[in-house]
Amino acid sequence: MVPAISCDSRHRGDQSHYGHGVSLVEQSSRAGVIWSGAVTARARSWPQVPGRAVLLIGGSHSPSLQMPDTHILQTWVDTLSRWGYRSVRTSPLAPGATAALSAVGFTPVQNLTLLERISTTSPIIQSQLPTAAVRFPFSRFPRTALTRTIIEVDREAFGDEWMMDQETFEEALRATRRSRIFVSHVDGALSGFVIAGVTDSYGFIQRLAVRPACRRHGEATNLVQTALSWIHSRGCSSTVVNTETSNVSALSIYKKCGFTPMEYGLTVMERQLVA
Repeated sequence: MVPAISCDSRHRGDQSHYGHGVSLVEQSSRAGVIWSGAVTARARSWPQVPGRAVLLIGGSHSPSLQMPDTHILQTWVDTLSRWGYRSVRTSPLAPGATAALSAVGFTPVQNLTLLERISTTSPIIQSQLPTAAVRFPFSRFPRTALTRTIIEVDREAFGDEWMMDQETFEEALRATRRSRIFVSHVDGALSGFVIAGVTDSYGFIQRLAVRPACRRHGEATNLVQTALSWIHSRGCSSTVVNTETSNVSALSIYKKCGFTPMEYGLTVMERQLVA
């Protein structure tokens, strides 16, 4: 039996237990922890689509993740439906988690290729395009104006469907023990960025975006190489990144920077809900 999460009295709103280790804490309107134990699941609104929930499953990238039983997964669906959502999408999932959620009606909506670069030597930055690191202590974030510009670039790069919002951006920075944002400029305007992270001896490329008008000039490659140099300087043995399987341009950039596909990929799942 998976132990239930202890509920902090500072959380507001709906707070209940379903048994079998399920704990629901509505920390804000239609958002909160809906399961905690060996696996933690959180839910909130999808950026730009209030009627769609995003289900964030801890450890969802790991092929060894053990998902809860089907009847527990169904309580996740029931909770999101009761909160008034019309649909739900997941964080990227490894094959085992994908199979588990398929059993309760989820279907694939996006396939991602997972790539890894084994660190032997520091990458050589071949481009002379200028980049700069946005440095900040782990407990702080870039100033508001810069954050807005980064999110604007992200929206141009990914569109409304897959863009980051403020909360997603902060989650990316918190996902690893150390984070750095490297940015590039064209004619004085911020034109691209990459979020890099490090946890223990592993590096991660969390997000890469370049304005469409500034692509095909080596900017994305330069940003990735700059991020890899920082990751290498932290003593990491490998770096992992994922990108949409159909994104030929991004796959080419990562392979040019020494990444190779891993044995498994990731999948974003979706399900329609009955309110």
